[in-house]
Amino acid sequence: MILVELMFAIMVAAVALIAIPLLLLMAGVASVVLLWVFAPTAVLVALVLWLVFPHTMGVAVLLFVLLGLVILGRRRQVPMNHWY
Repeated sequence: MILVELMFAIMVAAVALIAIPLLLLMAGVASVVLLWVFAPTAVLVALVLWLVFPHTMGVAVLLFVLLGLVILGRRRQVPMNHWY
């Protein structure tokens, strides 16, 4: 019985050692793709706001925060299941 448990532990460790690097690699690729898609837009907007309002960088930061809140607020709300 101890041998079976030892073999199971070795299999779990092998799966973890194979799966964790793959998951980290996938997360890294996804973050690079998202950064590649969204970063140029954010940099362009920041540049335009800095050129239009050179002495009010606080306004640009406030607009970015408000835009983020609007985007988060527009997400589709999932209805809750109620117990009846």
